[in-house]
Amino acid sequence: MPLDVVGPTNLIDASVVFYAKPSYDTYDLPAQDYPRIWAQRGLPSKHRMPVDDALCLYYPDDPPQHRWTADKGLLDLLDLIVDHLGYEAHWRATGGDGDGIWLGDEAEHGFAGEAA
Repeated sequence: MPLDVVGPTNLIDASVVFYAKPSYDTYDLPAQDYPRIWAQRGLPSKHRMPVDDALCLYYPDDPPQHRWTADKGLLDLLDLIVDHLGYEAHWRATGGDGDGIWLGDEAEHGFAGEAA
């Protein structure tokens, strides 16, 4: 059975920035475990930071085995970014905000007990 894989035809620039003292909330994670990552700014996505359009790659309250941590190395982080960008592209191609399908794991945004 043929498999139709839709993806970008060109390389996608991404920026990964580690801050010693981030100006953004790291949700009590060590700064090295919560870098800021940008790619394809301005494109619709259901998993981006609302303030600066950085990728929202994982839920900070998840245990370390379910999120990226610096000890896992940059290759694992880059793999996570590639997966996320693929999920975004598929989500947009299947309807985006209307009824787009996100292929990866998801967590609700926000935290329990946090004011909406």
